[in-house]
Order: sequence, then C-alpha cells, then structure tokens
Amino acid sequence: MSLANKTCWVVGGVGVIGRGITRGLLKAGATVIVNSRSDERLSRFSKDLGHPENLITIKGSLLPGYASKTVRQTLDAMPLDHVVAHGAVRYWGSFGANDRRDESHMIQGGRSGSFLQSMTPEEFVGPASQVAALHFSAAQELIPRIQFSNGPSSYTFVTGDAGGHPEGKRSALGEINTHHIWGLAAALRNERLEKGVNCREIRVRLPVNRPAEERKNQPRATPLSEDIGTLCAGLAAHADAMEERGALVEVADQESLESLLSHYGTAHLADDDIDVAQQA
Repeated sequence: MSLANKTCWVVGGVGVIGRGITRGLLKAGATVIVNSRSDERLSRFSKDLGHPENLITIKGSLLPGYASKTVRQTLDAMPLDHVVAHGAVRYWGSFGANDRRDESHMIQGGRSGSFLQSMTPEEFVGPASQVAALHFSAAQELIPRIQFSNGPSSYTFVTGDAGGHPEGKRSALGEINTHHIWGLAAALRNERLEKGVNCREIRVRLPVNRPAEERKNQPRATPLSEDIGTLCAGLAAHADAMEERGALVEVADQESLESLLSHYGTAHLADDDIDVAQQA
C-alpha cells in the first residue's frame, strides 16, 4: 500500500480523529492537507505529528461562504487525489470550570436548559445542520478537484455509530448533527459523478473516547483513531476498486477492524513509507 505522490485533504478539523486519519495517510506516503480556522490548533496539530515535511496546514474555513476561497487558494497550484472527511463532533468545549459541553452545544451559544424550550424553529434550523452544511460545502468544492486527478480518486467519509449516548456525553444538537452526517454520507455514496470517483463510507461503531478506567483495564495495541487512519489510507490506495463504489464499510468490533486492515493490505508498507511513519 502506498500513496506516494498523491495528495489528500482531511476534512473535519484537527482533533483526535483528524490527527489519526492524517497520521495514517502520512505513513502511506501521501502529502496531506488539513485546514482549521485556528492558527494555534494547526500549530499544535503539526507539533503532535512531529512536523512532517509532507503535511500542509491551511488557515481557512470550509463552511458555506468560505469554502470556495479556501479550496481555490490551496489547490490552484497543486492537484488533489483523495479526500477523507470525518463527522466526529468534539465531545467537550469549555464554558467554565464546571460547564463543559460538546461543540454542537457551543453552536447555539452555550445556552443551558432544554433545547426544545430555549430555541424557536427558526433558530433550530441552522445549528441542527451546521456540521452537515460544512461537509456538504466541502464536498461541493473538493469533488470537482479530485475528478481532475490523473489516477483513481476517492472520497471517504468516516462516520460514528449515530446510535445516541444515553449518559449525556453529547448534547441534543450534538446528536442531531451526528445523524445528519450519517444521512449526508449515505447520499454521497449514492451520488453518480461524471468521473468515477470512488465514494465510500467507514462507519465506526467502536467507541473512540473511552473512559480512562476502561483504557487502563482494556488497553489497545494501537489507538483506535490511528487504526481508522490506517484503514482510510488503505481505502484511498485501493481507489481503483470500482466494484466497491458506494460501499458502506462497517467497523462493528475489533475483529471486523482487523479483518478490514488485513484486506486493504495495510500490513505491507514499503520501506520509504516506514521512514515516513517514523518521522510522523
């Protein structure tokens, strides 16, 4: 498996999942573009990865109204071969020492109380689809770019289980946004494009943010976020498998994850890819 001389864009922020995906693509030899509206987060992200030479950090937004400028300024001088988008909503954003909520809660200004009682229908529409709107905007701008790739191109969407968190780890708007992402990914997989872009979805049912006690008692050999990144790289490297066009790739448990990693040849890194992995 190798993505040498290929350029990939990771959409969805520079948090834990984004870092794992980026690391997997870098290990496979790709040049990786990530964007954020925060210089501080981009700087920390690059530092966490060891400042690899083939990582390109872009200050810019992919929200509607901003995506076109961000993409145009980034890609006018370089080609784009693959996109990996992930719909992970960060669990916690801080409003104070004792008030920590997820990003979707932050979208509505950190209001407390029931969202049903604190919002009008008109106020609900935007926050409820904010994350999906970002990914729709990104796909609209980036898919035409990968259609001009010289080789096989792919758009991989990583989604969570969208199954709810009854313990309250995610706000009401966090749940709603997560389900919107699930629907958008399914729609993208069924979109028929002029050039055969291989659109697939990886649906991860394993928990990424496990409690500290569980991580201690049941340690993983590799962080799940990095296994997801390795799988994303494997799918991108197999973009020419057009029989898998529109496929839903489900990571239901550890056994299915290991089977998928084996299937997509991630155990067979070239020597130059291993060097990149060590640098990253």
